[in-house]
Formats: sequence, C-alpha cells, structure tokens
Amino acid sequence: MPTFMKHIFILTSITLITSACSTMNKNECLNADWRTIGYGDGARGYKASRISEHRSACAEYGVRPDLNAYNGGREEGLGKYCTPTTGYNKGLSGYRYNGVCAGHNERDFVAALNYGLTIYKEVSTLNNLKSQYQKEVKYIQSLENELRLKEDQIVSGRLSKVKAVILLNETKEIAEELGKAKSNLNNLDYDINNQARRVADMKNQGGYR
Repeated sequence: MPTFMKHIFILTSITLITSACSTMNKNECLNADWRTIGYGDGARGYKASRISEHRSACAEYGVRPDLNAYNGGREEGLGKYCTPTTGYNKGLSGYRYNGVCAGHNERDFVAALNYGLTIYKEVSTLNNLKSQYQKEVKYIQSLENELRLKEDQIVSGRLSKVKAVILLNETKEIAEELGKAKSNLNNLDYDINNQARRVADMKNQGGYR
C-alpha cells in the first residue's frame, strides 16, 4: 500500500473512532435543548462529568452547552433515576454505584442496589453450577462411548485372552468412574434446584418488582 494511502487510511480510522466516541453529532449540537439533554443524562444515571463530553463533542461546531439548563434538567432526571426500583434492577445486572444519587433518595437507592447485587451473586453461583452440570453431562457421555467401544471389542471374539483381560479391567475402571460421575451429576442437580429456589425466594422477598 502506498505511503499516502496509508496516511489516508489512518486519518479515516481516527475520524471514525472519534465520531463513534462523540456523545453528540453536528445536528444535535446545533439544535441542542440542553435542559432535555440534561434530563436524559440524569434519567440514565450519568455522572456530572458527562457535560464535559458533550462540550468536547460540540466544540468542533462552535457550540457551548448551557450549563445552567443542563444541570437543571439533570437534577430532574436524577429524580427519576434514583429510585429503589432502578437501584434494584441495576444491582441485578452487576452495576457498581458511582455516587450519582447523593441528595436524591440515595439511601433507599443504595439499599435496593445492594440487595440486587446480592441476588446477582447468587445468580452467578447458579450459572456456575449449571455450567458444571453441562460439563459433567459431556464427561459422562464420553465415558459411556468409551465403555461401549471396549465392550464391543471384548464381545467381538477377535481378541487374545490377554488383551481381553486387559480390556475387561479397563471397562471395570471406566464403569466405576462412570458411577462416580453420575453420582456427582445427581448432586449437582440437587444443588441447582436448591440454588434456583434460593434465587426465586430472594427476588420474591425483596419487594422491588
């Protein structure tokens, strides 16, 4: 690739990346209702520093944010965001609190958030148990296939006595391992059911739905 083409490619890539990272495009900057933008940011739980990103995005077009209008809108938006229901749902998704609700029902928001996070951890435990269960199922299937192949070899009648004895011992070992794996699978099934009930009970007892 010629050098000048490489430069064009790099500049184009930088432009695309910058555009993708900008919070607002040219049309949005030129026609901005800063109170509405502030309200939207507050309702989504953005930190106060979000206005700096808008300022950077719009500087290219000679537009400066109306800080008073933005902050007024954001305060209203935070009133919608900082509720126990929002906190709970954020917690369920593993969200970590960034301090935006100071002065906006923060105590109830954080309490609900922490409860949601507790359930999030329990759900993670449940998912881990399910993953172990699927791995054990695949392991059992591989043992059963291996056992079937060796048994077919034994009953084929084409083996020497020595080889038949060796395979017979191997099938016994596989059968024992298979029994342990199936027992472990049953234990995992029991743990999964208990954990699923625990998660369901916690969600029902939370009172945030």
